[in-house]
Amino acid sequence: MKTRICSIIIILSMSCSLYSQHNPEKVTNAMAPLSFMLGKWEGDSWTMTREGKVASKINEHIYCKTDCNIMIAEGLGTKIDSETNETIVVHDAFGVMYIDPDTKKMTLRAYRENRIVISEITLIADKIIRWEMSIPNRGTARFTSDYSKEDTWKEVGEFSRDGENWMPFLGMELTRIKD
Repeated sequence: MKTRICSIIIILSMSCSLYSQHNPEKVTNAMAPLSFMLGKWEGDSWTMTREGKVASKINEHIYCKTDCNIMIAEGLGTKIDSETNETIVVHDAFGVMYIDPDTKKMTLRAYRENRIVISEITLIADKIIRWEMSIPNRGTARFTSDYSKEDTWKEVGEFSRDGENWMPFLGMELTRIKD
């Protein structure tokens, strides 16, 4: 019996040793470089459409999951229909930010209107980030978010057909209402 118990202990020790060699130490707070984004935000936005400039109210919630190895962004934008006086959803988005295990870069996986877009997030200055997405056969959209002013999130969305000349199509200014 003692021999069997010793054998089991040795096998378990070897298994744990092999497991730890193939699974690196637990990482926590991998998204710390973007922690300035965390909180609940609200404010105003505008978007250019075929009908012209459309104003809306925006609510965003950015929070951490899994020891802050990922960050979640949930956004909802609404406007009041001028004819029916009903609230209409004009922006309903969900995003996951994480460090890509292959490239080691900050990445955004955004879900909106049955589409998934994967973009690299770049810190272009202190508390200012940018990400881009290709629009097949049209050009590129890029978004620049500025959090450099305390409790303020300003964002500009721009479009380019050639990657050199950019035209704004979105503007947003939000205020942090809760950490």
